[in-house]
Amino acid sequence: MSSEFQRLHLRSPLVGDVLYEADGHVHLAHSVNISEGGILLENLPIIPEINSMPLMFTLPQYPNFSQTNQEILKVLKITSLEKKILRSRARLVRSFEGQSEVEKIFVTKIGCEFVLPTPENKALVAQYVVDFASNILFLLGLFQRSSQLELLRNVAELLGYDAEEKLPILRSRVLHDYQSLESL
Repeated sequence: MSSEFQRLHLRSPLVGDVLYEADGHVHLAHSVNISEGGILLENLPIIPEINSMPLMFTLPQYPNFSQTNQEILKVLKITSLEKKILRSRARLVRSFEGQSEVEKIFVTKIGCEFVLPTPENKALVAQYVVDFASNILFLLGLFQRSSQLELLRNVAELLGYDAEEKLPILRSRVLHDYQSLESL
């Protein structure tokens, strides 16, 4: 793979809402994943025409699941986790040159690079990626233990997966995300 297309930072899934400003209005998009370098967004109602757009999103603060009491993990909900609110600026890294307004409508995912992130934001994102990586390993280990189904499903939901999905499909998604985490 060409070095111009290689990622510089490890990324982790991040499922949540992102507010961004474009044309003097605030819009809602959804995050797919995040790294120290940027964030992947989907379902943007409009594609901003500016170089650097303000955005705001939350990062859940995960405990280390392997060091958390399993009875607590069975009932822990994402809404009860502490969240950090991050405000940043980002620029679109996808080129739309030569595309008509109609073609732009069909673009569902847009990569955004953080512009001059604060050291605090960089540290929060880096810690989020490390915590997610540790917890995804814990989740993968739960697939080995069929007696831990309730725990497995709740941990999967905490990490943003569909806990009701069939186990082979869920395992495949988790494994894919783990593989994305481990390689640059």
